[in-house]
Amino acid sequence: MITIDLKYTLICLVFVALIILLIFLCVLAKNLITTVKNMNKVIDDASVVSGVASDKAMQVDGIVGDLGSALNDLTAAMKGNQSLLGAMTNVAKAAASTVSYFKSSDPAEYYNEEEKKKWRKH
Repeated sequence: MITIDLKYTLICLVFVALIILLIFLCVLAKNLITTVKNMNKVIDDASVVSGVASDKAMQVDGIVGDLGSALNDLTAAMKGNQSLLGAMTNVAKAAASTVSYFKSSDPAEYYNEEEKKKWRKH
C-alpha cells in the first residue's frame, strides 16, 4: 500500500508553483527590458522631431515678425511718414526669410552620425 503524506505533497506543490512563478518573472523581466530599449529609441526619435519642430517654429516666428515689420513700414510709407525705399527694403527682407524657410533642408542634419547613415539608406 502507498501512503501519501498530505503535508509533504502541499510543500512540493508550493515549490513547483514558486518555480513556475520565477520562470514567469524571468520572462516578464526579459520582455520588459526589450520594451524599455524600444521606448528609449522612440523617445530619442521624438526628441529629434520636437527639436526640428522647435527650430521651424523659431524660423516661422522670425518670418512673421519680419512680415509684420514690413507691413507696418509699408503702411507708414503710404501715409508719408517713412521713405518708400526703407519700406521696400523691409519687404525684401521678409520675402527673403520666407524663401529661406521654404527651401528644402536636409532633415539628416538634426541626427547624429549613426542616425544619418540610417536616414540616407531610406
